[in-house]
Amino acid sequence: MKSDRKLSRRSFLGAGAATIAGAGLGLSGTARALGGLQDTEPPEGAGSSDAPKIKKYRTLGGTGWKVSDISFGNGMMQDPALLEYAIERGINYVDTARQYYDMEIVIGKIFPAKRDKIFLTTKLVPELFTPDVTVEQLMKAIDESLERLNTDYIDCCLIHSIGEDPKKPNRTRIDNPNIYKAFEKAKSEGKIRFWGASSHGPKMIEEFGWLLDNTGIDMIMPGMNFMTKGLEPMIAKARSKNVAVVAMKTRSAAFKIIHKEYASNNALAKRVVLKWMLSQPNIDTLCISMATFEDINEFVSLSGSPQMTPEEKEILIGYGKTIDREYCRPGCDGCLGSCPQNLPIPDILRYRLYFEGYGREKYGMGLYARLPEHCNAQLCKSCPAPCEVACPFNIKIRNRLVEAHSMLTA
Repeated sequence: MKSDRKLSRRSFLGAGAATIAGAGLGLSGTARALGGLQDTEPPEGAGSSDAPKIKKYRTLGGTGWKVSDISFGNGMMQDPALLEYAIERGINYVDTARQYYDMEIVIGKIFPAKRDKIFLTTKLVPELFTPDVTVEQLMKAIDESLERLNTDYIDCCLIHSIGEDPKKPNRTRIDNPNIYKAFEKAKSEGKIRFWGASSHGPKMIEEFGWLLDNTGIDMIMPGMNFMTKGLEPMIAKARSKNVAVVAMKTRSAAFKIIHKEYASNNALAKRVVLKWMLSQPNIDTLCISMATFEDINEFVSLSGSPQMTPEEKEILIGYGKTIDREYCRPGCDGCLGSCPQNLPIPDILRYRLYFEGYGREKYGMGLYARLPEHCNAQLCKSCPAPCEVACPFNIKIRNRLVEAHSMLTA
């Protein structure tokens, strides 16, 4: 790959969805949420008829539900009033996970009163899914989430973070019949209605594909956005099988734009990457973390409006060029196997993105601290960087990893 590769208008907007295809940055909360600085009152005029409302509902795969095209992710939500406000604005799909601190408990505070208003998903912790996990262990985890959520059923229960551990090849985390026996048992007992899987890892295309071909999966939740590529066949396969597709990580690095040339267009760029996503085929809803009432209004205002103006297209192209050599795309495994130290390169770069792009400094640092001792990106200082030769996007991986180590251990 030539290091002077340029990102042209054709390669960006090309002939339509297939050229840039794959979109999504399901954010995960902000520094405000982490620090307990969330708004506690809706913005002035929020309850008026002028406040934005969801304009478009889409069929969620084979579930029978019509869900809002903009949906509520709550990686760091602390105030259930935010979720209640989102429901008032017409959002009826809510996503959480067991590992999102106590978010299941926060959501449970609005139940049972609002339970019939939303399609609720949660994700079981990734560590639970092993080659030898038992049906009983999985059922216990589902029961624990039900108790935390203060409900007697989960609309869709997901395997969290498939395809994210390159040290466990050949799908060993998910190639265990007990997983699917447990989901069927939970369905038969009315504890869950559907099941699925989520991922923003380097092997997600391979593992989603295996699940689509070999199981009765009901939903996939891939990390995708206007910078990702190669996910389109997998998404199309899901659609052909009537499997729901929920996009996360839909805003690439646009959660916190740090490039000077976009300072005056910050809000516009953040909106444009989502409008592009709304225009993509085979996606049922965009799952976006919302940490403030203003976030809800901003995102809901985009509902039903995927058409971009010429100015917005220019912003999208320009922003894409700006982050092209910095952004490690979900679903890309180009560098895997190239590192002599076997560092989990995509994971470390994602933790860096949490730190500097999402404003989730403590979260990124905590994830980095959990890596095994040998996965220290400081080792990259003296490395000849074969990962950069392997990277299909010519990212300066070595420098970004060394900088990531400094950020995440400060």
